[in-house]
Amino acid sequence: MKRPKDRLHKVIVIGATPAGIAAANKLGELGIPVTLVDCENDLDRKLAREEWRLDSGIPFNFAQRSGLIRLMQNPQIDCVLPARIESLKHTPQGFRAKIRKSPEYVDPERCVLCGRCVQVCPVVTPNGSSPILFNNRRSLPGRPVIDKRMQPQCQAVCPLHANAQAYIALTRAGRYKEALHIIREDNVLPGICGRICTHPCEASCRRGELDDPIAIRDIKRFLADYETSHNEQVEIRKNGKKIAIVGSGPAGLAAAGDLARWGYEVTIFEKEEKPGGLLQYGIGAHRLPRDILERDLAYIRSLGATFVTSHAVDLQDGWDSLKNEFDAVIVTTGSWADRRLGVPGDDLTGVDACLQVLRSYYRNRPGDADGTTEKTTREPEEAIAVIGDGNAAFDLARTMRRLGNQVTIVTWFPEEMIPADKDEIREAVEEGIQIVDRTRVVGFKGENGRFTHLECRPTEPGKPDSNGIPWPVIIEPSETFLLGFDRAIVAIGQTGAYLPEGGERIDDAGSLEITSAGFVQVNERWHTN
Repeated sequence: MKRPKDRLHKVIVIGATPAGIAAANKLGELGIPVTLVDCENDLDRKLAREEWRLDSGIPFNFAQRSGLIRLMQNPQIDCVLPARIESLKHTPQGFRAKIRKSPEYVDPERCVLCGRCVQVCPVVTPNGSSPILFNNRRSLPGRPVIDKRMQPQCQAVCPLHANAQAYIALTRAGRYKEALHIIREDNVLPGICGRICTHPCEASCRRGELDDPIAIRDIKRFLADYETSHNEQVEIRKNGKKIAIVGSGPAGLAAAGDLARWGYEVTIFEKEEKPGGLLQYGIGAHRLPRDILERDLAYIRSLGATFVTSHAVDLQDGWDSLKNEFDAVIVTTGSWADRRLGVPGDDLTGVDACLQVLRSYYRNRPGDADGTTEKTTREPEEAIAVIGDGNAAFDLARTMRRLGNQVTIVTWFPEEMIPADKDEIREAVEEGIQIVDRTRVVGFKGENGRFTHLECRPTEPGKPDSNGIPWPVIIEPSETFLLGFDRAIVAIGQTGAYLPEGGERIDDAGSLEITSAGFVQVNERWHTN
């Protein structure tokens, strides 16, 4: 190889057989860069096969141990294990190989080959073996490999990407504290989410292809409840930096929990008397008992976070003082403005909005922690129409029903297509709530400025949109019809709290930029400026 074009600049050896090992070692000793590729994760175990046993009866891996160690220590030899060659093409410059390396999920710099991971792993494969592939301390390159194919669907669809596989396996093994620790790595509100989460993980659970999905939300709820009798103190090392969080709703609580665990001194400012935001003032106690909410809040306090309630922050006049006092400020003021229907009669007395009603009710009459309410002080019974079809609408309807009112849900979806959680729908019907489906409210009628009737038209499912949702459309031609009620409450969602038109708004946004939907404008790094 005297001519430059004959020289070997880089070599790939496919297969860690005895011949492949010998070739890689020789080329590496000549100073030629070598890439050794094999689908096995342990050279020692592979070369111990009977077919490569020497004539003397000694296994190849034992006889050539020193050569294997030299191969691993030679900086000219790159061992890509485990991996597969996906393509090999000839080019004018030589060959080009496409290598797909299998993920190992083990940090080789920290692994000491103790084998403890195999003993404590709660996961069992369908054939009854451990998913951790580990031979012994003679393993080469010297690390275990976890047989984990892809990200599970339950984790992929979770907004927090919680590791459901891990905490389910730990729960199955009876290691409840460790399972709860795994949950809290991504979710600091397990008690709350174990009751009101919409659990998309269960809809994607592959177990449902066989019989029923795993009850992931109920497992989370069980683990959160288990902690009440097995509480542990949390020790946090502070880093000396202070962060202010404006708003104590779900986003603010999640931020506070994570930042406090990382050592920041966190102060959460809340304008209401109690922290929790919509968790406290927008969700019925029958769905989220207030003692469960308080328990998750107590955990965040145990991390060192401080709640300052009944303290509205004026983002116009108080912005500079916050920035001067704290190293950073996080705005998590939420979506407190109700979306209105925008139809004639929207301003009649007796036409209210979902959050407006719930916030007023829970401010003045919060009810008991178990979801019951004091019936001796309730208002006279009314016939109430709740317009909407989401969980918030059914939550509101069930709250009004608990006050003794006759409640009817008016939805433009067919009953079987209502997007609310199926359990919510079933429980609402069991509680005596009526459902009027395939009906769109096109106006509110009244007398002397007081609401008396809904003006409606029939609907049918329309063509599915890009997400596959067949949004209903009004049947043409069709006549309007009236439905009589004492009160109507619109529960069709929320808009940003800073929307300049319509809805009750919170503090002025001051110098912050606001989107057309009424939310605080941020850049690609979630910064306001």
